[in-house]
Amino acid sequence: MDMSKKLQEAYKPDQETRKGRIVIALSGGLNSMVVAYLLKIQKYDLVGVTVAINWENYPGQAENAMFCHMNPPQVEKVKEFCHQLGIPHFVVKGSDEFKEEVVDSWMSARLSGVKSNHCLSCHELRMKLLYQKMMDLDAQGMATGHMAKIFKNAVNNTVYVHSSNDEEHDQSSLLSRLPHELLNKLILPLSDLQQKEIEKLAENFGLSHPTKKVSFLSCFDSDKESSKYLDSHIPTRYKAPGDIVVGPDKSPAGDHQGVYQFIYAQALPINGQKTNEVLSLSKYFFKEKRIEALGLSYFQRKKIFLNQCKISDETPWHEPMPGFLKLNNGDFAECFIYPKNFSSAYIELEKPEPILENSIVSVFRKKGKNSKVYFTGRVKYIQEEPQPEEGNERAKVDYTRDY
Repeated sequence: MDMSKKLQEAYKPDQETRKGRIVIALSGGLNSMVVAYLLKIQKYDLVGVTVAINWENYPGQAENAMFCHMNPPQVEKVKEFCHQLGIPHFVVKGSDEFKEEVVDSWMSARLSGVKSNHCLSCHELRMKLLYQKMMDLDAQGMATGHMAKIFKNAVNNTVYVHSSNDEEHDQSSLLSRLPHELLNKLILPLSDLQQKEIEKLAENFGLSHPTKKVSFLSCFDSDKESSKYLDSHIPTRYKAPGDIVVGPDKSPAGDHQGVYQFIYAQALPINGQKTNEVLSLSKYFFKEKRIEALGLSYFQRKKIFLNQCKISDETPWHEPMPGFLKLNNGDFAECFIYPKNFSSAYIELEKPEPILENSIVSVFRKKGKNSKVYFTGRVKYIQEEPQPEEGNERAKVDYTRDY
């Protein structure tokens, strides 16, 4: 691997940008430290910023619930790293915003028995706080260690996101939900590299791997202490017990002591069932306090609706088009897109795929590396229509219908 040639091809500094101050996000992770070294070598005027938002009043160890949690010793290590590089360092705290935009939304999802997207909300909050600090410091841009590509068109004043050269570690879906003004200030020095090349750079720079690996979409619910937090922070009226029913005939299958004790799509402890099929939390009827448990086939969907869409600049949105839906497990599913309005679309997949309602998913132009993110949206289940018995005619879409 010719690393010097790879770097020259991967990231050519923008001379105008290099004249101004650049804020660099330092999370303590390997990628962000490699970015700091690269930009320092290229003689950027750097300011290190660590967004350290913590979960106050958490009953257990917050780092067990939040994989990106930073305790004071970890922040001190980042500060020491900046001192070695000879750049200033600031710490941004946003506990109030974190509780309102992340913790409260997670609690609301648990109380409603729906899929939570707290990791995405947390990422968006961190990027927003980083952007605000960039503005406060009168900086001209902000650099991160994200694995994705940003393309900017100065003529049309547009900016859009492509997937990186590393499919396994690609983070383009994360960035594609950010607002235009933030993406326009973003610098991604690792955009053309693969993770193994970044680790080789880190080795050359003398950087050690972090002992804790971030597991995205596993925060909060992965720690048993989170149930204690819910117990102590939700009103008593939301702890009402109720029945668990199974199947279309709603046959009784036990009871529960509050839907918040379970996670959407989680296997439920169903008693007295004659089948070995795994039954999971599929629906919660708030008024009746009733949980409906269905088999895994319920989550296999061929047709879905995406609302609250964030549509990338220069994405065609005037007629149906093919694309690839990135599923929650990281796989891609070929699909056909029917734009409905400026913020929603009907998606028809080639075959049923496991998709959780209320999750945030992305649609790409093609599968694999260096693919444009068309848009992201929130999944809403719709009623499946009977398939035509003959031919391959696509579904007729009623554009006047609100799903």
